Amino acid sequence: MTSEHQRKSEPEISAASQTGLLPSGLSDVLYPQAEQNDRAQHAVMSCFTQFGYHLVSPPLMEFEETLVEDAIGASLSTQTFRVLDPLSRRMMGLRADMTAQVARISGTRLRHIPRPLRLAYKGDVVRVSPEVLNPERQMAQAGAEIIGRDDDAAAIEIILLGVQALKSVSLQGITVDLCLPQLAGSICAEHPNKAEFLELVQQKDSSALYAKGDDKADILAGILDASGGDTAALRAVAGRLDADIASQLQRLISICDEITSLDADVSVTLDVLDRQSDGYHSSIGFALYAQGLRGAIAAGGAYETPYQEKAIGLSVYMERIQRLLPPLAPQASVYIAAEAGMQTALNYAARGRHVMMGSPQCVAEEEARALGCQFIVRTAHSEPEAL
Repeated sequence: MTSEHQRKSEPEISAASQTGLLPSGLSDVLYPQAEQNDRAQHAVMSCFTQFGYHLVSPPLMEFEETLVEDAIGASLSTQTFRVLDPLSRRMMGLRADMTAQVARISGTRLRHIPRPLRLAYKGDVVRVSPEVLNPERQMAQAGAEIIGRDDDAAAIEIILLGVQALKSVSLQGITVDLCLPQLAGSICAEHPNKAEFLELVQQKDSSALYAKGDDKADILAGILDASGGDTAALRAVAGRLDADIASQLQRLISICDEITSLDADVSVTLDVLDRQSDGYHSSIGFALYAQGLRGAIAAGGAYETPYQEKAIGLSVYMERIQRLLPPLAPQASVYIAAEAGMQTALNYAARGRHVMMGSPQCVAEEEARALGCQFIVRTAHSEPEAL
């Protein structure tokens, strides 16, 4: 009876537990990919700190109102998981992006620090639904922000910082795509057919815009046709437009020219009316692409923080970089037999060697080979032997 009672009280293991089944869009990252990912993230963050960006680390969760109430957080409100905090009985959000958190930190904890304030961050974000080009819902994000500036020099700095970060993980064929995400909306702001015009801009259908026979539609169509890699075409269009629109186009052209002159290896395209940003970018937006990878690998732009400060920032999508990482170079490991003792392993590790401690009461050489070690140290006083 006792054994029967014990069997009944033992918890049943579900099929999901037995197979390690995880929710859609979530996955375990194993060796060697986990180590590759960690090295790539370290390389990107080292690039940021080299240029004077100081690391901050916000929490994984915050109260919902501080996470999604402003324009930055609201842009990803529908992608934010909510949970009820059992301590405060208030709703909390699991971050879907870290930019809003960094903006909060800059305007509260670091409000006394002189501007411009350069901050960097890294961490995982979780979203309700995956993107078209990325099936993952938990993603690694790294980024950098300049708080207190939104000028041409700041834009050039943050864009080239992103370029350098991608180069630090050996990505090739980098392209910078520049845009003015609010320009199309401002051109036809009061027009009764604004929604229709913006849809045609989204589809990049300049022919349909010309067919409208409308001045605003003609301007949008002309900018669409002049977009691309030829700044001369865009200069010609800018010369025929009102001063305000022309000055915004001239700014984009100037930034394009400066990036090209500073890094001849980078291609720059002008997708001027692109509105596929996070929704809160103001004067300028950009995306970075690389050979061999679909979709943007990094993106950013200018915005205003909830504390009425101008800012410009960059987010790097580490999970996309990780798809193109080269294989890890094998590390030569030294197997330290149990008889050699832990002190021997510590001595070899202090000299920079990769060590693996052997198990007691085993055939040392067999275990060393099974664990993939290249050398074996049999006793505390013996020299390493090749396997």
